[in-house]
Amino acid sequence: MLNACSKSCVKPCDFDGDGDIDLFVGGRVIPGKYPLAPNSYLLINDGKGHFKVDSTSFGKLGMVTDAQWIDLNNDGRKDLVLCGEFMPITIFINTPEGFKDKTSDYFDTPQKGFWFKLAVADVNGDGKPDLIAGNLGLNSQIHASDKEPAELYFADFDNNGSIDPFFNFYVQGRSYPFVSRDELNEQMYSMRRKFSSYKAYADATINDIFSPDELSKAGKLVANETKTTLFINQNGKFIATPLPVEAQFSPVTQILIGDFDHDGHMDILLLGNHSDNRLKLGSMDANYGCLLKGDGKGGFEYVSQPSSGLSVIGDVKSSVEININNIPYLLIGLSDAPLLFYKE
Repeated sequence: MLNACSKSCVKPCDFDGDGDIDLFVGGRVIPGKYPLAPNSYLLINDGKGHFKVDSTSFGKLGMVTDAQWIDLNNDGRKDLVLCGEFMPITIFINTPEGFKDKTSDYFDTPQKGFWFKLAVADVNGDGKPDLIAGNLGLNSQIHASDKEPAELYFADFDNNGSIDPFFNFYVQGRSYPFVSRDELNEQMYSMRRKFSSYKAYADATINDIFSPDELSKAGKLVANETKTTLFINQNGKFIATPLPVEAQFSPVTQILIGDFDHDGHMDILLLGNHSDNRLKLGSMDANYGCLLKGDGKGGFEYVSQPSSGLSVIGDVKSSVEININNIPYLLIGLSDAPLLFYKE
């Protein structure tokens, strides 16, 4: 049962304080049924090599991509912060009665995005944890806001037993389906009669494709934020703080935080790219290693490639800092390419 669906992350933590390491497993998507998501769950360690599955606290949160354990309310218990696709950054507080969703206590408005990665660090030196969340960025055809969100309708519209997802994005004030007429007709043969020409489909919206009854029965997800974002912890709230524009050049899938220039302040390294998109969307590969120098007060300045020494070409899938013979190295894993080693 636990292996039937794809998972995004496994995060260890002794959340119950019994001296044994437990695991949080984030559910990503049910294969062949995007965007339906499987349960996320805890694997609770009994201290004897056995784990009990507990999904009651989380269930179907959505398409989880990453998670971090951190004590947000200083009660000695590790709380859980989650992010995911078409999800808000979500906070579960660890209480004696179990995990409680307290997202609204920490965010004034839901920040629903395409969040790929989540990192935690005190970037302004006030002793409180801040969040850095990697998102799609601003350098693509996909834009989203509260007024003009990205929308995803999904249902078995043609009754063939499989889920049909329909992305919709705003263009000049109107929301249009991302799928082309040819793609629509290939998936749903019945639409060939309805949209017999490209002209007939040119200005069609989701409401022209499907009836109100069909849409009312469909699921719907929305995203209102595509920016990679720093959330500063202020007075018990996470406040979105802009990062330099270079942070938005490409999707961010990996985040490393540390004092890379040894000036006593936390810096941020953003890595990512998605080059295997459909032709009409194009490659999103303008991140060659985005190093942001911190000022210790929550402000960041972009460090150019010649100054940082980074030249990361490709889709980054993993990154880690290690020591070899007491020398720090940065390892970067790329899709269909050898590992990159950078000596710090």
